[in-house]
Amino acid sequence: MITGETVRAAMPEVAPVARSVAVTVVAALCAMRWGPPGSATAVAGAAAIAGVAALQRDPRGRTLRVLVVSVVLGIAVLVGTSTSAVFGAFVVAAGAWCALAALPWVWSAHAGLVASASGALLLGTASTAPTWEATLGVAVLAASSGAVQAAVTAAWPPRRWRVQREALVAAYGSLAEDATRLAADAHEPVASAEPMMALRAAFAADTAQPRRRSAGYRNWYVVPARIGATLSDLSAGAQTTEILHAAAATLTALADADRSARPALDAALQDLDAAVATAGDTDRAAAQRLSAYLHLAAARRPHDGLRVRPADLRTRVRARLEGLRERVDRHSPVLRHAARLGIAVATACLLGRLTAVGDGTWIALTVLMVLRPETAHTYTRCVGRTAGVAAGALVVSCIAVVAHAAPAVFVILAGVAIGVAHAAWRYGYIALAAAIAAAAALVLGIDHAALIDNPREVLVATAVGGALAVLAHVVLPDDPLTRLAQRAGELLKTEIDYAATVVKVYLHEIDSATEVRAAAWERTFRARAAFEAASGAARLVSAEQRRWLRCYRSVLNSITGSCATLEDNLPVDAFPAQHRPFVRAVDEYVEALCGEPTSSTDPWSVDTEELTAAAERVRRSVPAHEAVEGSARVLVSEIASITRALCQVADTPWPAASH
Repeated sequence: MITGETVRAAMPEVAPVARSVAVTVVAALCAMRWGPPGSATAVAGAAAIAGVAALQRDPRGRTLRVLVVSVVLGIAVLVGTSTSAVFGAFVVAAGAWCALAALPWVWSAHAGLVASASGALLLGTASTAPTWEATLGVAVLAASSGAVQAAVTAAWPPRRWRVQREALVAAYGSLAEDATRLAADAHEPVASAEPMMALRAAFAADTAQPRRRSAGYRNWYVVPARIGATLSDLSAGAQTTEILHAAAATLTALADADRSARPALDAALQDLDAAVATAGDTDRAAAQRLSAYLHLAAARRPHDGLRVRPADLRTRVRARLEGLRERVDRHSPVLRHAARLGIAVATACLLGRLTAVGDGTWIALTVLMVLRPETAHTYTRCVGRTAGVAAGALVVSCIAVVAHAAPAVFVILAGVAIGVAHAAWRYGYIALAAAIAAAAALVLGIDHAALIDNPREVLVATAVGGALAVLAHVVLPDDPLTRLAQRAGELLKTEIDYAATVVKVYLHEIDSATEVRAAAWERTFRARAAFEAASGAARLVSAEQRRWLRCYRSVLNSITGSCATLEDNLPVDAFPAQHRPFVRAVDEYVEALCGEPTSSTDPWSVDTEELTAAAERVRRSVPAHEAVEGSARVLVSEIASITRALCQVADTPWPAASH
């Protein structure tokens, strides 16, 4: 096993996964008992996919997100069952749906995977003999099973979300007390350090591997910290008492657990805006910052999880569509992936129908489970996923042959496999592929056991599907310059991960620190090899492109040199607890350094303004006249070097296929 793949992630919460699996099993059993013939597979698949969508990290908009996914799954079932009687129409519908389902990779990998799963649901329900009554009934039941998952998640949210909400309430309550105390006496200290640390711990558990979190997710714990810092800045003003009282009222309303406190919050914000408008010249900047932070906090009030304003919904939909329009063009890697997926799925259906190389449904499902947007390890991952799919499907096929299991047994086993799949992702992509394949085969076997009861045909179909996935990448590769930009972004991402890991090891006492650093460096080494291969295949004919390449290599060497310096000067002991402000500032810098979660169109991105501000906060918080001052100065110096290098490469135009 490669060292870089041995660092394990945390196990998911057992209780929410168990509830999700229970909903899936009960919904499938009810569909078997009272639903139209062939509806249990659709219901079980839709409930399982909706359960995955319901258990995402960000608690904001979780119910609406699952409901939208449920509607999409219902439409997929409707398309699959209504076109299954006419083979040509079904092939076109399956290819077109899977191609469209590949476009959400623009937003995130999770969105792309959930959308691709809807294509699998379309394929798995197409074997049912359609009637208008059965078609509509199956689609409604599938969408309803997803809606039940949304209701269960809303009624019994994961413990993590409850802890986060309690930490937010405590933080806002502490800030309200600080604002009231500062309004009475500007020389009083801000006493919200402990609640802020507890809030950060609730949202960002400390791990050895740096994690990428979206700006929206980070705002849950960053905005309260910024409010506390701004209150301290504002308390030094001469005429800020009214502003502080208005801020205290706003923070009190934010901490109110009653959902009916929203009108009081809106009124407090109006009073705050009126007070800020009267601020003097010396206090206006701090007052405006405080107002902006409080408005942002009000938009993400912890007790408004189920409240969605129509204006906010329209804004979010427009932003998503605008991002899709901007990032999808004829050179986009996501559009190439959509073409590959649609053509490969349609070809799989044709092969299953016209030749004797295996069942077309399982060939197409294998393509969906194996094919991903192109990366530095495309072919290796395709082969690995194909092996995992073959292993998982073969186990299920052998069970079907030996046990002659009834549909209800398939339902129970599918529930077990879904639970295993929730935990398998921490063991690598091959284990995850095997678990997903086993779950998919068991769900398919509920109503269509004949498709999986021949181990030889299952293995042949899996091999053909994997070969189609590899062939799709060979026939429709990414544009050379697009590939170069992608490999460069992936290399910079892994280089930043390496730098962030070294900084965390420098500051914190981490178990197996040597192995963690070695794993990060090994990932960087492999990414560098892929980048060099892509740069050799691409022709950089313009002076601008060659200038970018020189700048890029210089930045990589600078970051690597800074990491080497930090590794050579690692302190013997972790920083003492009394230097929490410095440690917290460095942790915030690491988060800014890692940037936004990556997508297929943006393998690397960083907010240079936020990164520069975070580096400045680290510099200001260095403990002076302490035993650790020397180590802190070394860290600050290398952080400044890394920041300058990243700002330089971010400001340099990257190569694009349009050139």
